[in-house]
Amino acid sequence: MASFCKVSIIAFVIASGVFFSSPTHAIRIDEEDFSLAFEPSSDNGEDIIPIELHHYLDECLKKIDDECGGIFFTRIFIGKENGIPTSCCQKLLDMGEECHYTITESIISRPEFRANAILHETRAVDTWNICS
Repeated sequence: MASFCKVSIIAFVIASGVFFSSPTHAIRIDEEDFSLAFEPSSDNGEDIIPIELHHYLDECLKKIDDECGGIFFTRIFIGKENGIPTSCCQKLLDMGEECHYTITESIISRPEFRANAILHETRAVDTWNICS
């Protein structure tokens, strides 16, 4: 199962949670043989998430716990067709559609995810639709 550090994402999401816990915006995901760690910054080392978004994304991520964030992240960004517990759907709906898509787009802005942006966006929409 994936595990996530909550961070000031400034980037959930799809989520995400995703989720982030420090100003360096570190994410750690361990999924069987899949392991990913990154800091949201551009190729030249600059933060790619506008500072204005930091607070907003932090507030969004407070509404999703690590377990649900892991479920949403693996579904949207890894493509694992995991079931979504009703409790996680409720947390996603409580967080709101705008937060969900803002987190997702923030993660997609990372070079590691940019190449599959349309796929990730489609999965984010599908995830929202399943829960709504």
